Amino acid sequence: MRELKPIFSQSRWMILCWLPIFWLLSCQPKKETATSVEGIQSSNVNVKVEIEHAIGFDIIDHQNWKELQLYRHYNDFVDTVKLALVTNGNVPDAFEEHQIIQTPVEHVGALSTTHLSMFELLDALDQLKAVETSKYIYSQKVNERVSNGQIVELAPNGQLNLETTLVSGIDLLMGVGYPNAQNDNYQSLQRTGLPVILNADWQEKTLLGRAEWIKLLGVLLGKEAQANRVFSTIEMSYQQTLDLVKRNVIDGPSVITGLAEGDSWYVAGGNSFANHILSIAQVNYPWSDTDNTGSIRLDFETVYEEGLSADFWLVPSTAKTLAEIIQADPRYADFKAFEEKQIYNIYARYHPGGGNDYYESAVMAPHVVLKDVVKIFHPELLPDHELVYYNRLQ
Repeated sequence: MRELKPIFSQSRWMILCWLPIFWLLSCQPKKETATSVEGIQSSNVNVKVEIEHAIGFDIIDHQNWKELQLYRHYNDFVDTVKLALVTNGNVPDAFEEHQIIQTPVEHVGALSTTHLSMFELLDALDQLKAVETSKYIYSQKVNERVSNGQIVELAPNGQLNLETTLVSGIDLLMGVGYPNAQNDNYQSLQRTGLPVILNADWQEKTLLGRAEWIKLLGVLLGKEAQANRVFSTIEMSYQQTLDLVKRNVIDGPSVITGLAEGDSWYVAGGNSFANHILSIAQVNYPWSDTDNTGSIRLDFETVYEEGLSADFWLVPSTAKTLAEIIQADPRYADFKAFEEKQIYNIYARYHPGGGNDYYESAVMAPHVVLKDVVKIFHPELLPDHELVYYNRLQ
């Protein structure tokens, strides 16, 4: 069995994913974003879908239908949810009614901002009929559809409204699969006959693993071929940059992450998604050899000692300026990265008050995320690249 992961709106992401650290787009010569992959055209051809990077789901092809397997590794248990995705009424015998989803799905509700760029890449915004809330949405196209009533908000106040959901006209709800994620509401909706699929891509350990969840949406929407092409293009660009780093970097610079909270400082564990980004960028991270899959709680003095000599400092909580860093604690001025202004955060594309594209299109832009990180640590390798998600603190 494979392993797993989830996703959700930005406020929840910042809490559970701990500002994962590092994703960004590139531009050569124009800025490249998750929704600007060239050479992609729509197709409804039903083709084979192979999952090579994601560990939270799999799709098994049968003669007249597909089997979706979702691997859940949270809430203190591990299990597999199996669903039959059928077309033209070809219903397999081994599945109960609530386990069967008719495809292609015409109208979908998506409860995470990280789902939204998938719809744009698949030219499927017309099939996106509901979101959680527009408060944290960065996409202008999606916000416009919410404003004119084409897309309904299902949880504008943070709590899923069951009545609004049932009358929204959606045929399927893509929920968020993470511990204690409104499970009672999801079960209530399923009892009414509305299918609910929990997207748990946040537990993926790699950039490509998270992005590959577009193939699941592609199958649901009848756009398997287009999803395959989109991901293949992303994967190829990602690999080119990764090869560039492997050929040219032997010993990278040093880096620390995060910001102290009182006397505690939470840093990324060695088996975390955040450290995966650091490791592929070939940098030296003090806690890369630890076994933690999430964050590690350290005391201020421990990280302070590392910060004195670290070349870079990434994602210092929500700080957007050097002044905010000093306001948090004047001792940060002692850091080498502060003195040399080598501090980067993820606020290059965000709306004050809500809407950070790092928690939206970056999920589907692992290739440009990698380029951004390489630009920060090894600028000589990508001289023409411009940062998109990351901002250098001034």
